[in-house]
Amino acid sequence: MFLKVNILRFGLAVLLIVGWLPEATAINRRLHRYEISLGGGLCNFMGDICSPKNKSTQAWILPPNTTGFVINTGLKYNLGHRDECGFLKLSGHTIGGSIRFGQMRAEDPINNDAYWSRNIGFTTFFAELSLRYEWYFIPEKPNHIVFKQVGKPIMKKQTRMPAYLFGGIGGLINFGHLYRFKDKEEIFAQSFSNLAPVVQFGAGVKYRVVQGVSFTLEGGWNWALSDGLDNCKGGQEPTADIPWKFGNYIDQYQYVILGVTLKLRETERHLPDFKSIGQ
Repeated sequence: MFLKVNILRFGLAVLLIVGWLPEATAINRRLHRYEISLGGGLCNFMGDICSPKNKSTQAWILPPNTTGFVINTGLKYNLGHRDECGFLKLSGHTIGGSIRFGQMRAEDPINNDAYWSRNIGFTTFFAELSLRYEWYFIPEKPNHIVFKQVGKPIMKKQTRMPAYLFGGIGGLINFGHLYRFKDKEEIFAQSFSNLAPVVQFGAGVKYRVVQGVSFTLEGGWNWALSDGLDNCKGGQEPTADIPWKFGNYIDQYQYVILGVTLKLRETERHLPDFKSIGQ
């Protein structure tokens, strides 16, 4: 009698595992492949305007004279592979694209001996489209199921704070307004536009709030392969309105963004399933 009861219990446990495992596998194999992100923050411009005399990196940052804002949205794809059970094993490598909008600005400070006082400034709105690669030096480990005892699955947790480095390339277009001022009043203004390739690199960290949802803090440095973001180009001859000659310089901007990242399941065709946002 005792043997029959144990055999019956074992059979029921096997049935539970067989019936439950495919369902768990089907759910997990569609998780953690895609991510969408949305965030906003501040950016700092480095160019010919509000440029320091000593050229030190710290002196290039002078809020609010060089401070703008930025909004970012992106889509990422994890390059992990599946194990023999169909679970997604994250590799720590992702590729993705982003669209960034924002405003850059700079204005020469008044009565500051560390900077050139030419009484010029600019403001510009920009849009940037870029592709990037991310490497997680603190990798994100997905939830996965381990059977320590028959019929008693245990869910292992994700890494709470994964961190990554990234690099990428893209293109930027901006439409701006260059002006000269005296006693805080504009005495000359001109409109301009510019198109430039961009090289970017930076780092970020995530904090997982709940399954599939994380806060992200990211900092980046973008090099526009152009000297025209502020419309003060090297070799440009002085005019009556802008009576200075500027040096050749690659305009740059840095940014810090706080955002939220949502994981997406993939469809049977391995495309992002936007209906699964936050699940």
